[in-house]
Order: sequence, then C-alpha cells, then structure tokens
Amino acid sequence: MERKNKKKKSKFWIIPVVILLIILGIGGYFLKDSLTSKPTKTTQSSSAADQPKKTSKKDGYVEQKGEEAAVGSIVLVDDAGVPEWVKVPSKVNLDKFTDLSTNNITIYRINNPEVLKTVTNRTDQRMKMSEVIAKYPNALIMNASAFNMQTGQVAGFQINNGKLIQDWSPGTTTQYAFVINKDGSCKIYDSSTPASTIIKNGGQQAYDFGTAIIRDGKIQPSDGSVDWKIHIFIANDKDNNLYAILSDTNAGYDNIMKSVSNLKLQNMLLLDSGGSSQLSVNGKTIVASQDDRSVPDYVVMK
Repeated sequence: MERKNKKKKSKFWIIPVVILLIILGIGGYFLKDSLTSKPTKTTQSSSAADQPKKTSKKDGYVEQKGEEAAVGSIVLVDDAGVPEWVKVPSKVNLDKFTDLSTNNITIYRINNPEVLKTVTNRTDQRMKMSEVIAKYPNALIMNASAFNMQTGQVAGFQINNGKLIQDWSPGTTTQYAFVINKDGSCKIYDSSTPASTIIKNGGQQAYDFGTAIIRDGKIQPSDGSVDWKIHIFIANDKDNNLYAILSDTNAGYDNIMKSVSNLKLQNMLLLDSGGSSQLSVNGKTIVASQDDRSVPDYVVMK
C-alpha cells in the first residue's frame, strides 16, 4: 500500500511542473522578441536625416516651419521695366559653357556670364522656349520660377532690376530665393529676411520656387521635395561660376547629390520642375519641355 501512495504522489507533482515549464517557455519567447526587435523610428540613426523624408502629401513636400515671413517691408512695383543684364564675374577664366553632365543629370557650368531674368511683372508673361531663343540665340536659357498655371502669374519671391515684383508669402513655412546681387555675387535668402534688406544688400534678381539644397557651402537637410521626378536647379560655386542643373526622371536625391559633390557648390536652389523643365544652349535644345510649355520666367546667361 505504501508503494502505491508514493506512485500517486509522484504523478501528482508532474502536472504543476509541466505547467511551470510552459509558463517559462512563453515568457522566454516574448523576452527574446523584445530584445531582438528592430529599432523604431525614434531609435534610428541620425543618418536618416540625410535622406528625403517620406510624405503622403500629393506634391511630395514636407513643409519646413520657421519664423513668420518678413513681408511688407517695401512697396511692390507694377513693372520692373526692361530686363537688365547683370555681370556675374568668376574668379577663373574657363569656357563660357561647359557640359559636365553625368548619371542622368544634365549639368552646365557657366563662366563669367551676363545674366538676365525675363519676368518683370505679375501679369501673364508666358513664352515658349523657341520665343526666348529667338530673342537670345547665343545664350544658355533655362526656365526658372514657378507660376500659376491658370493665370500665368509668377509665384514666389521675385526681384528684377533691383525692384520687388512679389514679396514672400505670409505664414511660417520657410521659403527660399536664389539672389544675384548687383556686383555679381550670389546668395540664398530665406523668408526671415525682409525684401528691403535684400535689395539694400544689392539684390538685383531673385529666383524662387523650392528648397535650398546647398546654402553657404553646406548641404541642407532634405525635405523630401527632391524625389524621382524631373527637377531643375540653379547654383554657384566657390569661384562664382553659375550652374544650370536638370535631373532626369528617376535620377533621385542621392544620385543628384553624388553628381554635384565634386563641384564645390556654395549655393544650390530647387527651381520650377516637372513639365516646365527645359534647357537650351546656343539655340540648341538640350532638354525639351514635356509639353512644349510656356513659362513666364527664364534665366538667360550669355
């Protein structure tokens, strides 16, 4: 009888032991999962900031919030008058136009040019590239600032002939403009600087649309606006050569930055892109608009 009781007791302890082992196994599984899980967005390395940010917005932009735009510092003009050429002297003497294109990126360096901005007022001044070539056959011509497709009115911060055509848009979203000064120096301003200061500092021409890619020699954080689409840029380097840069479809941000990495660019601004993108050199079409689009603002360099 004693042997039977011992057997019953030994069987009685088997069940709790099995339950305990099951509990320990489940706990170990979840502990392992928590230790080996991939890092969340908040624990990703800082290198992620160097890549375009994903956004569900239709136009692909991630707005950069800053301080209130400095608007109303100076009266707008109805018309800046006949466009005037501004000499942009380079520190070295090179060929006027040099094709540095690579990796589906069209790159032209322009040495010691005179520069003209075509838009002079807020009315519809749209022209086809062929019309601009007819006026300036021996020049490099590229579309510049954005515009309202319905009204034809140029968009963004606009200066020509040292006169303010259009001010910064009110609000806290940071805006940028590539400015060519009277002495031929170039600078990117943002909307925290009033127009009166920019013009007082010598601002003669301003081109506006998108974000600053490079500013004062430093690569700026990507806001996601440079993606797989066609993009155009205006830039200058340490020797004050100007650059007309156009990326092909699917070139991508990383490829664009790699392609300009050896140019020692000081400033690089995103201009009106997509179907408006077009470039001609000495009367020859290098990049044609996808729909032969008329635009109001061209940058002309000769």
